[in-house]
Amino acid sequence: MCAQPHRFGGTPMISTSKVQFVPGITIWKQIVDDLQARIDSGELVENQKLPGEADLAKAYGVNRHTMRRALQELAAVGKVRIQHGRGSFVAKHVFDYELVERPRFSEWVKKYNKPGKNDILEAAILNLAELPELARIQQYGVFPEYSQVAMIKTLGRVGEEPISIARHLFFGEALLALVDDLHAGRGITESLRQHGIQDYTRMRSTISAAMSGPQERELLQVEKGEIVFVCENVNVDTSGVGIEFSTVIYPSSRVRLVYEPG
Repeated sequence: MCAQPHRFGGTPMISTSKVQFVPGITIWKQIVDDLQARIDSGELVENQKLPGEADLAKAYGVNRHTMRRALQELAAVGKVRIQHGRGSFVAKHVFDYELVERPRFSEWVKKYNKPGKNDILEAAILNLAELPELARIQQYGVFPEYSQVAMIKTLGRVGEEPISIARHLFFGEALLALVDDLHAGRGITESLRQHGIQDYTRMRSTISAAMSGPQERELLQVEKGEIVFVCENVNVDTSGVGIEFSTVIYPSSRVRLVYEPG
């Protein structure tokens, strides 16, 4: 069976004339493969609205149930996002963030061949006793009780894509200098090395999900109602002393958290 070309009112044409359905393979799976190939090749671009379910079904020469199943499968693997009442759109690129032992933002973005950047949203010295996270910090039993901590808030980008909002709390009198360092344009890892932290590792990460709030929608450019991942991290120095407690928020439409044992 060969699907036919079709033009849709208000949306770009998707030519299906070269789609040859192979007998013995589920039709919706073949439609998934075809649309996924078009997305991966750049024929269909990020945020592009797809034709309606009925129009796509007509183009592929299938019923609406088959077309709906294909779109649901594409949404499940992050290639398409379905917004009820608005239609289906090509999803933004999904980045795999690996929960590795040595978390380094600069090292992570290299694999995507795009420039990575942490915009400094805020940098200040805060009183430990006034931190809303204090109870959670104390439960780990690895952080020295200095009276003050350095707080750095960043917006992480891969290329032009905003992919994280992070609130970093650094413990240690020498690390209070990070506030001035970052205002002066230095990176976090560079500044840590200058103040005696040559290496640090992830001791624990706790992940939860939440509805995006106004700040996440503005900074991460996500839709109202989109789920975000909230990752709470404890990093320690080579002696096992806690140096950083961070809370990082990732858009679920753009970042996938990956853990591989060993």
